[in-house]
Formats: sequence, C-alpha cells, structure tokens
Amino acid sequence: MVATLTEVEFDLTWEALGLGERPYPIDVPSFGTTTAEREELRIGVIGSLTAKNLHDGRELDRELEDHLVLLARNDFSLDGLLSVGVPLRVLGVGQGSRSALAVQAGGEVRVGAAGPGGVVAEVAGMLPEVPAGPGNPVTLPKRVFHDAIDAYAAGGFANLEHALNRGGVSGRDLRTVTTLVESARSGGGQVAANAVDRVGRRTRTPVLNWFDTSAGRYLVLTSPQPDGSDWLTIGPVDPQRLAGRIRDLVDGVRA
Repeated sequence: MVATLTEVEFDLTWEALGLGERPYPIDVPSFGTTTAEREELRIGVIGSLTAKNLHDGRELDRELEDHLVLLARNDFSLDGLLSVGVPLRVLGVGQGSRSALAVQAGGEVRVGAAGPGGVVAEVAGMLPEVPAGPGNPVTLPKRVFHDAIDAYAAGGFANLEHALNRGGVSGRDLRTVTTLVESARSGGGQVAANAVDRVGRRTRTPVLNWFDTSAGRYLVLTSPQPDGSDWLTIGPVDPQRLAGRIRDLVDGVRA
C-alpha cells in the first residue's frame, strides 16, 4: 500500500502517533497556531483520511501506522534530496525485514513499503537514465575546487584552468573538472545513510552528491582528512555504478 497524505494530514497524524521530531529530510510545517485550531484541523484530517480509506473514524489504518512508526524508529535510514525535474525529499528506512519509504513533493507525502529491491533500489529507480560523463576520476582538495569555481565565475575558462593548475590539477584530471563545471546542469541529488546502534549512538556517512549535466553524470564524494581538511573525488558515473555507491553507503552503516 502507498498512501498519499497532504502535509496537513501528515502533520496531524504524526503528532497523534506521538512520533516526535520529523525525520530529515521530510520537511512538513506545523499547522495551526492554537490548540483550538489544531483540534479543528485534527477533526478535518480524520474525515479526509476516512474518505481515503486510511482511517475508520476511530483508528488509523494499521499498515499506514506501521510505516509511519518505522520512519521514526528504525535500524538504518537513507535520506536524499533529488532534483529530477521536480525536487523530491526522500527517506527510506529499514528494521530487520521491514522497510518503509516516504517521498515528499508538491505539498504531499507518499508513504509506503519499499519494493523487493529495498530502499536503495527505490531511490535509484527515481533517477533518470543519464550516462556517465567523459573523463577519469580525480581527487583534489575541496578548497582547490571552490577556488576554481570562484575563478571561473570571475573570468571564465582561462581562470578556471589556471586555478586548477595552481592547485595541482592538470592533464586528464583537468578535463573531468572542467567538463563538470562548464556543462549545463539538468538535475542531480545527494544522499547519505544513517544508523543507530544498540546503545543509541548515531552514525552518518559522508554525503554522496551527483550532478546530471549535458555531458553526462558526475559523482562528487567528500572525504574528511586527519588534518581536518576535506578532499573531493569527482568522476563520471553511470546509473548502475551510482546505485552501487548508494548501496555501499547503506551497507557501511549496517555492518
């Protein structure tokens, strides 16, 4: 079952279940400023959910309740911000053999179980089939990349190339970065995986970013260094390899 809830329905139902803070990246405001307004909204939500066969006037549909509870309390989660023609906020979670998926877009939140391939397959399946861009993977300091972007904005390709050369990027590596910077963007996204261990310690992976451009898709991964600096790995990636990298994130927090 996949239930489509308005943001008001999600807000009031989440509160009624006592689930606490909304999990990132679901971003639903709190509707109504007084207790009386909230109560009026609650009555309206019960009516609208009943019309959708998601409430019987006394209790919420059990399957929907289970999915919402799992979104709040789980062993691992995969959160994503996707630009696929429309902006999507995606949260996939799992606990044992159970899974749930929430997708927020256009003032609605769709909630249901993940398919047989799990949350990784669900998220990967939302992405357009964009081939890998040209070039080879390159690793460089994040500072060098940002300086090069600023140089490009100020003076175009010549400044971009000069800034990258000054930062130690040249030859074939140069092509990868310049193609990513100069090509028109058509979409992209970012995902990260999270887990909570038995004593309540939270683990979050580095964020995995990708950009869909007129030249193809590029992956950008940030790696923290012992000295406190960040390095970027930028490289072309096709749909299958991107799905594999997303799965690696989830496998990493579940290990």
